[in-house]
Amino acid sequence: MKTGLKILFASVLGLAWYIVNGETSGDLALMIFFFVAFLLLIKPISFQPPEKREDYIQQLKRSYERKMDLRKKEKEEKRRLNQAATERDYKKRDSNTSLL
Repeated sequence: MKTGLKILFASVLGLAWYIVNGETSGDLALMIFFFVAFLLLIKPISFQPPEKREDYIQQLKRSYERKMDLRKKEKEEKRRLNQAATERDYKKRDSNTSLL
């Protein structure tokens, strides 16, 4: 309903311009219609409440902390696996050298 009224208002302005200025201003009247319709139909910029912004920032921080924890655990797991592989290799070498 509101959208229809906005378009109707823009068309009335364009038509009024056309009637007042005659047939030579048809292109300008059409541009006025589109310009006014555009201005009326765009959404205005709305500012975010500070509470919502703080919640968003907290969510970003938690997400970043989770990622860092996962990376730390991954690095620790890789270190453990490398250490276990190194110990196995060392034991194999010891067992091979003791057989000789």
